[in-house]
Amino acid sequence: MSVQMNTDKEQIISVVFSFRNEDSVLQALINRVENVFKKVEYDYELIFVNDDSIDRSLEILEKNRKRNLQIKIINMSRRFGVSACVIAGFEHSIGEAVIYMDSDLQDPPELILKLIKKWEEGNDVVHTIRTKRKGENAIRMFLVKIAYKVIDSLSEIKILQNSGNFKLISRRALDGVLKLKDHDPFLRGLSVWVGFRQSSIDYEREPRH
Repeated sequence: MSVQMNTDKEQIISVVFSFRNEDSVLQALINRVENVFKKVEYDYELIFVNDDSIDRSLEILEKNRKRNLQIKIINMSRRFGVSACVIAGFEHSIGEAVIYMDSDLQDPPELILKLIKKWEEGNDVVHTIRTKRKGENAIRMFLVKIAYKVIDSLSEIKILQNSGNFKLISRRALDGVLKLKDHDPFLRGLSVWVGFRQSSIDYEREPRH
């Protein structure tokens, strides 16, 4: 794993993206996230964890990094999967709050503003709850609902139904997650298990690009 980073800033918000072969959406994603941070008073870093992409994703990121040094790139040495990539991004983040979201623009970057507001109100973990999933068929949604019921029945921790990995975690809550040293964590569960003050916001998820 090689890391391309260039910052010593503190008191910032980190945004972590795990991706593989997303060259069709990366530029639009970067543009939208940069526009979001023009509306807040915080500095930021965008940490892109490249899960051994074989398309033009890395080329696009390196081009953008030349004009915006707040973009950081972590290149995994092989394909590790989403969880390992997210943990790598978390471990290299320096923000007082860390946001994780997918890179395919199903999750609207503009929602970051609401996540930050909830954090400013004193919440350590802010979940997102998908009230609607556009473009997903009824059979898949039925199976997802069953899966949540199974998880709830087997776990002491109540997992928020229709929550995803898109969430904000404060530095102290994230430190608690990272102390577990789990190489393949169930992030949705751990973010609840770690405790502290928690909240959520609702949104409609867009179809996959």
